[in-house]
Amino acid sequence: MEAIDLSRRLTEFSQVAGEVLRDVEDVTEQQIRHWIVNPFLVAIGWDPHDKRQVFLDFPVKGGDGHVDYALLNSDGQPRLFLDVRERTASVNEAGEVGEQAKQTKVPLALITNGREFSLWFVNGSETAIPLFVLPLKDLADNSESLLGLTAEYRLSETGIQQLRRSAIRVAVLVMLEENAEKTFDALVDWVQSQVAPGALDETTSQAIRDATMIWLTEEHLTMPAFSPRDGKRPHELHPTTAKDWEPYPRGPSGAFQYRFDSTKTLDLRQSPKEVREQLRLQGLRTPSATAFGGFYHALRARAGLGGK
Repeated sequence: MEAIDLSRRLTEFSQVAGEVLRDVEDVTEQQIRHWIVNPFLVAIGWDPHDKRQVFLDFPVKGGDGHVDYALLNSDGQPRLFLDVRERTASVNEAGEVGEQAKQTKVPLALITNGREFSLWFVNGSETAIPLFVLPLKDLADNSESLLGLTAEYRLSETGIQQLRRSAIRVAVLVMLEENAEKTFDALVDWVQSQVAPGALDETTSQAIRDATMIWLTEEHLTMPAFSPRDGKRPHELHPTTAKDWEPYPRGPSGAFQYRFDSTKTLDLRQSPKEVREQLRLQGLRTPSATAFGGFYHALRARAGLGGK
């Protein structure tokens, strides 16, 4: 499943779920399960009625409690606990489900009250780390960040690393945009202290590098000295997404052509900076700075070049 497909599915889901919340004044937790959580799982590719994928009321070993849903990997092991809370409850704290995930060595906890969704990364003895908190209406706009949750990955290490990288990239981009006045060295030190104090693992380091690269590329290309040769400014460029590009006929793996104008091409074997410049010189851009990372990685993955 590609980000554009997931976005379409989440858009359809969000519209229906939003109507439920609008029409039912006092929706119960049980109704949230049936009318919101189950359709959400279906939207991201999971079958809530397949016991090999989804375990309802999962018992937590060593305790008297249970978890509303456990999503299982291909070996039948729980990899994500899903906690359904009442409509007015907050999802901004992992709380008991975070402790249950830590206790059973489950790496992810997803919490929803029907209106909002929060995803948490649970790592050993450390406090659960929030990866995202999204309102129902914003799920579709963040499809690239949710790909690792889809059933296609079955919550494998690859999927979890993708979720972490996506979350960190977005967080770093926001920080950079809000603190652009800092010097480069101070900015790097500050980002690391905010996102990942202490030693950085490979996943976190790569996510910070990716986000910094995307933001710096976007920023320096808006300066007069780095304007595209045709002189077009960002607001004059036509937005494009990965679905607008198809493999170049008889071309090398990684070469793509624009679906609406075959004279416009991209070579995804090049660096992100070079691909971004190719887009600009052809009068194109991604809808936002944060969308470029997903655009670049989606096309590279389609070409079999990997996500890096």
